[in-house]
Amino acid sequence: MAATIKQIADRAGVSPATVSLVLNMRPGIKAETRDKVFEAAADLEYRLRHPASGAGNATVRFLRIRKHGHIVNPNHRVFIADYMDGMEREASLQFCALETRSYEKFDPAEILASLEEGSVAGAIVLGTELDEADIEALRSSPVPLVFIDTFHSRLGMDFVDMDNESSVFAVVEYFKESGHRRIGIVTGSVPTRNFRLRERSFFESMERLGLPFDSDQDLFAIDSTDKGKLDMERILLVRRDLPTALFCVNDIVAYGCASALQEAGFSIPKDVSIIGFDDLPSNAYMSPPLCSVKVSKRRIGQCAMQLLALRLADPGKESEKILVGGELVIRGSASPQEAKKGGSAI
Repeated sequence: MAATIKQIADRAGVSPATVSLVLNMRPGIKAETRDKVFEAAADLEYRLRHPASGAGNATVRFLRIRKHGHIVNPNHRVFIADYMDGMEREASLQFCALETRSYEKFDPAEILASLEEGSVAGAIVLGTELDEADIEALRSSPVPLVFIDTFHSRLGMDFVDMDNESSVFAVVEYFKESGHRRIGIVTGSVPTRNFRLRERSFFESMERLGLPFDSDQDLFAIDSTDKGKLDMERILLVRRDLPTALFCVNDIVAYGCASALQEAGFSIPKDVSIIGFDDLPSNAYMSPPLCSVKVSKRRIGQCAMQLLALRLADPGKESEKILVGGELVIRGSASPQEAKKGGSAI
């Protein structure tokens, strides 16, 4: 049974009137409230409708796929809301209807079969936890697909992703200009494509900027969920000499890292500066507030809908891959480093 406006309102903790205003793209609603409504709509798989512009009005489906849950988990819900906001805004301009469907496991046969149901014209796929082989398995889709939050240059398919390379370079450059010379990286213990790209970009940036790096000493791997703190605590049992600056491949990794460091007696940023990636809203409320790379998820969602509209208008056109740049947001977790020998030691 389809979800109702009241069910969305109950889940989001707002009035049905507010839900109606948000889903109809009316002005005057706070961003935080709008995000809650879009998140609730996605959770309930509510079909967002727009007035039809004619018999040819298209329906686009957003596929939220959770393969292992290390990235697509409750911490990721704010991204989902932002992606949907961008897609929804563009869908209203394209006179498309947008619906969502969630998958708690990756079963390509089930996904492909579902795309044959109803009158779906195309789909935008959250590829965060999908590898290249997974995306290949969806190549036979009966409708055009655009993948977001992933990118594979070899595949002749449409992608919209964040520009990891330039964003990570900005982090390393900031550290260098702030006087740091021993810079480490904290990556996720379960590799994803974005994590691998950020790690590779980090090494390339270090080399390009003439900074030394010792992978045996300055590369750390912890879980990209709340278990990351425990992983970092185990590292600190045998390691006290740390770099003066750490780049964490996402904010959840940074949270675990920072919490373990502080409990072990390290001062942030006096002993160790930390920068994450994704700029979660909670970053501003950390102690100290977390520096991070911000990439507009709304812009990614908007670009994906635009790209899909172009594909629907011209099915035979060349595949496109769009990268959206990031912005380094400086907060209290990073500061200039006074010249001293070695890294932090307590």
